[in-house]
Amino acid sequence: MNVRLRMRRAVIYIRVSVAREEMISPELQEHQCRGLVDREELVLARAPLMDLGKSGRGFSDRQIAEIIAMAERGEFEVLVLWVWSRFGRNTLESLQNLDRLTELGVEVRAAKEDFDGRTVIGRFAIRQMLNIAELFSDQLSETWKETIARRRRRGLPHANQGRFGYYRCGTCPPKKRGVPLETCPKCREGVLKVERDLGPRLWDAYERVTDGVNTVSITHEWYAAGITDPVTDKPVTPAHLYDILDSGFGLGLVRYRLPEQLHVLARDKEGVPQKRRNRSRRPEQFGLYLPGRHEPVTGDRATAEHLWDRYTARRGTMPQRPTIDDRHRPRYSVSGRMGCPYCQGAMQPLLRAKKKRRPPVNGRPHPFDVTWRCRNRADLGNCPDSGYGNLEHIETRVVAWLRQQADPADLSDGHETAEAQADLALREVAVQAELKELISQEAVLADAVASRAIDYQAAQRKKLRIDQHRTELTEKLGELESALAKLRPHPGPAAIAAVLAAWDDASPDRRNLMIKDIVRVITVYKGRASLLRTSTRSLVSGSHRGVSDK
Repeated sequence: MNVRLRMRRAVIYIRVSVAREEMISPELQEHQCRGLVDREELVLARAPLMDLGKSGRGFSDRQIAEIIAMAERGEFEVLVLWVWSRFGRNTLESLQNLDRLTELGVEVRAAKEDFDGRTVIGRFAIRQMLNIAELFSDQLSETWKETIARRRRRGLPHANQGRFGYYRCGTCPPKKRGVPLETCPKCREGVLKVERDLGPRLWDAYERVTDGVNTVSITHEWYAAGITDPVTDKPVTPAHLYDILDSGFGLGLVRYRLPEQLHVLARDKEGVPQKRRNRSRRPEQFGLYLPGRHEPVTGDRATAEHLWDRYTARRGTMPQRPTIDDRHRPRYSVSGRMGCPYCQGAMQPLLRAKKKRRPPVNGRPHPFDVTWRCRNRADLGNCPDSGYGNLEHIETRVVAWLRQQADPADLSDGHETAEAQADLALREVAVQAELKELISQEAVLADAVASRAIDYQAAQRKKLRIDQHRTELTEKLGELESALAKLRPHPGPAAIAAVLAAWDDASPDRRNLMIKDIVRVITVYKGRASLLRTSTRSLVSGSHRGVSDK
């Protein structure tokens, strides 16, 4: 018998506003939520969904949409929260999303504030808890605004963090994310001091970029010299170097946005305009660049100010990154599918020099001018064995692979997937049966304690073993659910043939969508100059098919 017919499925949702190392909040939330799951004899449908470092004031960048989509597919019946504020600190949007879940037949529960949302009093209590959460968020926002205004008046940056090319104190430990800052009388004011080795390198980077040198050559030199950002303890990539330079901090400046620059209007996946936080770090997105209390890396403010004017003039001629509106639409047909087989990192597209580019095709770069390279090789100069290939040749090999998959005689991948799905489903049912047996054991144990047929301390030991076994089974069930979610049935020759028929007339983002459930990763191997070797792996099996260019 399938246990799912008799046990309601639950999903745990966890949110933490500030993600930091050694944080305990996710574990505390999960522990409380699992307690409610056990008390109500629910079975977890999957591993907990987590939004770490996400504010509760908005919903667009969190997993609430995924939770609603799961509810629409009927994948669970109960959503478990720690407290109601974890769902959101915006009362209106929180109630709208809760109403949508209720319409889909999902019961929402909070482990520490467990009100019955099916009753009038319960719904009233939930609304009050959401109002309190929004009030707390608004009060915290006002406090932070006052703190930032005070730091601006004192010539300090809005964030009390380290900066590249500077150090805080020679005796106090450096600032670490999520750890309270230790200060002494020398550094309590928060004014950073120029670092002897990195300061000159930062000044040199300003001058070289101003003179037209590509940031890639600078980051390659820094990586070869073993230079890392002391704040993150990671190598400096070209994008991160631009963030460092754009801040103007190394030239003695602190920057702030004007009120009208705090948010931008952008469209979501459905094309609906949404107000979003402005996360661009380019100089033109900050209306105030003020002299800071710290010294520039040269110690000469007049020279630093002149260099900053030259740098911003040069930066204004550089193309901007894709706007926030483009993030929902893949730019190329294989975006998000390219991987380096040597370092297991991602690959990124690069355009050929303007003088060598071919005429655009339908307003887009010519596929021959789009070259995919290992991101680590492009940014840092490491992964020397990595290959590269242009979009034209990669798409040719993808189409050839699709034709091979469309052959009705080659359906071994589909048979392997069906067998794997059957095996995982049987194991899942077995684990659910064990969970049901544990519930029965708990009921028998409770009856034995009530009738004094067993010693209370012995019952506690037995209950502890049952809880430990339940934890192991729940984790195993989550792993099986994840494995089943990754396995997709073979779409069949007819479906792949339809993709091939529509390929030539489809836009790049449409092509990307068409192969989403067919191709999982495309790897490029180093080879001869014509194009190397590409390989694709289907979601339907773990086999590795390669197509040689030789």
